[in-house]
Amino acid sequence: MKKADFEDSPSGTLVLTERGQYAFVPNPLPPALAPGLLADLNTPLAEAAAAVGELNGLGRLMRNPYLLIRPLQAQEALTSSSMEGTYTTLDDLLLVEAGADAPVRAADTQEVLNYRLALSEAIASLAEIPLSLRTLRQAHAQLLSGVARHRGTAARAGEFKQHQNFIGAYEIEKARFIPPPRAQALACLDDLECFLHREDRQGLHPLIDAALIHYQFETIHPFSDGNGRVGRMLITLHLVSSGVMRHPILYLSPVLEGRKDEYIDRMYAVSKAGDWAGWISFFLEMVAQAARSACTTADRLLAVEQDYRSRLQQAGRSANLLGIVDLLFQTPILSIPQIAEHLGVTYPAAQKNVRHLVDAGVLQEMSGTSNPRYFVARDILNVISGIDHAHARPSH
Repeated sequence: MKKADFEDSPSGTLVLTERGQYAFVPNPLPPALAPGLLADLNTPLAEAAAAVGELNGLGRLMRNPYLLIRPLQAQEALTSSSMEGTYTTLDDLLLVEAGADAPVRAADTQEVLNYRLALSEAIASLAEIPLSLRTLRQAHAQLLSGVARHRGTAARAGEFKQHQNFIGAYEIEKARFIPPPRAQALACLDDLECFLHREDRQGLHPLIDAALIHYQFETIHPFSDGNGRVGRMLITLHLVSSGVMRHPILYLSPVLEGRKDEYIDRMYAVSKAGDWAGWISFFLEMVAQAARSACTTADRLLAVEQDYRSRLQQAGRSANLLGIVDLLFQTPILSIPQIAEHLGVTYPAAQKNVRHLVDAGVLQEMSGTSNPRYFVARDILNVISGIDHAHARPSH
C-alpha cells in the first residue's frame, strides 16, 4: 500500500504495522458530510427509496413471502460467493441442500451452502437479539464451518483476525490496501457497533447508513477470510433490522457482481481521498437496481406459481399437490421421501403425487440421481438464474 496515497486522507489515519508497512485505520462513523453533499444525494436517495418501497409493497401483497425470500437468498449466495472466487451451480447448490451426494466441486458447493445458511440464520436471529458484532461472528462461524481452503487456512470460524491481513496481493509489501491491525480493528468494531445502536440518527436515512456501515466493515476487514461475504450480508441485516425492509428480499450481490471493480474502487476512494459522495451515490444506485431486479424476479416467480396452479386445476388439483408447489419455492429440488415426510403421507402416495406433477410439467426428474431420485422445478430455477420464464421451455 502506498503510504503517500493515504497520508492526507480525511477518512482515517495510518499506523505502522508489520514488515515496515503502514495500515489504514478508518475514523469512527459518521463522517462529517457537508450539507451540500447530502443535498446532492437527494435524487439518488429518492430513487433508491422509491424502488425499495415498491419491493416492500410486492412483499406485502404476496400470499407467502417465502415464495420470494428463499429463491433470492439462493441467488445471493451464488453471486456473493462467486465474487470471492467460490463457484458452484444452482443445481449443485440445491441438490446438496436437499441432501444429495456432493458434486464434483464439493468444497465450493458446501461453502456456498454455508453462506445461504449463515444468511438465513442471521436474519432469523434478529427477532431475538439486535444486530451486533455477535450476529456477525455467528454468521462467520457458519460461513466457514467445515471449510478448508488455501486462502482461509489461517482463518478461525467465528473469530476476529489474530494477525495483520492485506488486500490485493500475496505479499504485504505489494498489497493495494492494508486494513487496521488486530488491536485497532477491535476498537473500530466497537465504534461500529455503537454506531449501529445509536439513538440519535443525526438525520441520516437508513439507506445512507447502510452505505456507511458497509464501507466501514469492509475497511476494517475484521476476519482473516470471508469479509466480503459477511459485509454484504450486513447490508441486508441492517435494512431488515432498521425496518427499511419488511422481509429479507433485498440483496445487492447480484448487481454488484457486474460492477465489482467499480464497487471496490469506490470504497478505496473513500479511504484515499474521502470521496463519500461517489461511494454513497454508487451504493444508492445499486440499491435501486437491486430492488427493481427483485421486483422483476418476484413478478416472474408469481407467474410461475400461477402457471403451476393453473396446470394443476386442469389435472384435477388436490391439497397435497398444492402443498408440494408451495414447498418447491422454498426447496426447488426434492426427493419422494422428502415429499412424503412434508405431506405426512406414505411413499406410494407421495410417488403418485410426484407422477401427477411430472405429467403436469411442474417437476422433472434430475438425471444422474438415484436412491433416492431427485425432482426439480426447473421453471423456478430458471427464474433464479435469470432465464426468462416465458422462453425457458415450450408451453404445455
